[in-house]
Amino acid sequence: MASVIRELRKIGAQVRVVMTPFSTQFVGKLTFETLSGNEVFTDWDKDPLAHINLARWANVFLIAPCTVNTLSKIALGIGDNLLTTTVLAYKGPLLLAPAANTVMYKNPAVQENIEKLRDRGVSIIEPEWGILACEEEGEGKLASEKRLIDWVLWALHPKSLEGKKVLITCGATREYIDPVRFISNESSGEMGFSLAKVARWLGAEVRVIAGFTTAEEPPEVHIRRVRTSEDMLRETLKEFEDSDIVIMNAAVADYRPKSTYGSKIKKREHLTLELEKTSDVLEELGKRKKGQMLVGFALESEQLVENAREKLRRKNLDMIVANPVDVMGAGHHRGYIITEEAVHEFEFDSKMESAYNIMERVLELYSKR
Repeated sequence: MASVIRELRKIGAQVRVVMTPFSTQFVGKLTFETLSGNEVFTDWDKDPLAHINLARWANVFLIAPCTVNTLSKIALGIGDNLLTTTVLAYKGPLLLAPAANTVMYKNPAVQENIEKLRDRGVSIIEPEWGILACEEEGEGKLASEKRLIDWVLWALHPKSLEGKKVLITCGATREYIDPVRFISNESSGEMGFSLAKVARWLGAEVRVIAGFTTAEEPPEVHIRRVRTSEDMLRETLKEFEDSDIVIMNAAVADYRPKSTYGSKIKKREHLTLELEKTSDVLEELGKRKKGQMLVGFALESEQLVENAREKLRRKNLDMIVANPVDVMGAGHHRGYIITEEAVHEFEFDSKMESAYNIMERVLELYSKR
């Protein structure tokens, strides 16, 4: 948890730590006081109303690791230490990240208590499969730092997209010349993955169809992998009808080899490839659109706004994000968000900042429908 506190502080969060008496035998209070910059609480010695004051102070309450003992006490409404008593006084988002031996975690009584908590609106951050403290391997390992922080950020955001299904494509397709060579591009998938994170934090059910990517995958988001442009078209069409908002960020190849070699091509002096156009996934979705909000991306080397506007109309889009070619594979992001009514220029140091900006525009436009 030390690294989680450090990362939360980096993103601007204030952190206060409550420890059970038993937990102090594993980690000293000084560690958490140093990392959080705040006093660590274990009892009521310094503040007889600590449970009330802490509960009123917090925007999010994360218990990690949460033992099956603490989890079951919370389910039954037992407040026999400062931590469990503070839970009883807390009215905001409560996140529990269980960690236990597999047999203990799967015990029917524990699972029944987990379902009780879920029914009350408590978020359970499922444990992972791995090597446990008892040196056995199984389900029960504490969720990763990345997942814990993602859940905290989820809890902090308003659920403006609750009940909505958001489909996002990202990454690069590969059009194969032979079994080991292909035509592709430098898309990292970072923009699409960032959009997926923000959409999940806003309460949407998010599904991602991804080609080849090098960016870190977002946690808690279902990702379906594809290889070619035809794979991308087929899988996107499967999800399109059931989606409310579709954001097509994938860098789909425009051309593919007309003929594909079944075995590796031997090195030769010259090799001539004949290319043919791939299916235009975005245009195909625009033809089939029946109430979905459809957002496209355009990468241009010249006449950025003019060419993007033409694509907006020709492909029946609600919005298009137009970028210069230098953003592909880069950390920064700049360009224009274009609708029929307006053009908004933007520039951000990170694609996560840009994803927030894009989703704000998506929400603004979607609310007017």
